Amino acid sequence: MISTRTRLFGLIGDPVSHSLSPIMQNHLFKLFGLDGVYLAFRTAGERLAEAISGARALALAGLNVTIPHKSAVVPLCDYRSPEVELLGVANTLVFRDGRIHAFTTDHSGFVDSLGGEKSRFSGSRVLLFGAGGSARAVAFALARLGIARLTIVNRSRTRGEELAEFCSRELAISAVEAISPLDPVLGGKITEAAILINATACGMFPHIEESPLSAFDLIDRRHFIYDLVYNPRETRFMRESGARGAAVQGGLDMLIFQGLAALNHWFYSDYRLDPAEMKKLKSLLNRELA
Repeated sequence: MISTRTRLFGLIGDPVSHSLSPIMQNHLFKLFGLDGVYLAFRTAGERLAEAISGARALALAGLNVTIPHKSAVVPLCDYRSPEVELLGVANTLVFRDGRIHAFTTDHSGFVDSLGGEKSRFSGSRVLLFGAGGSARAVAFALARLGIARLTIVNRSRTRGEELAEFCSRELAISAVEAISPLDPVLGGKITEAAILINATACGMFPHIEESPLSAFDLIDRRHFIYDLVYNPRETRFMRESGARGAAVQGGLDMLIFQGLAALNHWFYSDYRLDPAEMKKLKSLLNRELA
């Protein structure tokens, strides 16, 4: 029951109507017996600083941050974790004693979501679509997983090259390059890669027929396809690749693991889900997906 002691948490981004975070976090609060409520707040970029200031003034307990604010929110915070300082992105804010503490849980959520697929990554060639905050966090995870080569594909060649330079300088990925989706070498890079990852919003509801990849004829059973998008449950990128024999994984598990890590930051805890609880939560979330 909501009372004057109930702590308020939320999600800020634009858009947020597709998000399953409110359903997930409110379910977790109930599961773990936590007195909290979680809401989604659509926040335009020009109102971000005002929104953060208002959250501080209202003594919110914590926020998640999603597209497109993961980078812009960082300078608005008082404390930044080492990972946030390195990556320049945050997806979790903790309001504590009038100060805002910034963390990122995307990289750990990505790694934890892989389960038995982690073994695919060591020594592999990876093609990563995107150069934004999520792509940066995934690149950090890829470096820790020991990949051999990274090709970044981004519409803005400049942003892609900036991320490539960061990966080389800060993440010690020695073989890294950036190309555009129109680059004639893309086909060869797809053929060479063992793993393709979509870290963009392309294909996210309601634009479910969009895909970061159009050359599906180059995909076969050698490939592992990972799409960070979780709504719809099966994106076109996943569907078309799976039809050609590739192993595919969507972003729902990553959503759950990064969200659980955020909750643990908010409550100074180490809550975990056993297999039965994980299955129940995924069933709940899947009922909401297209």
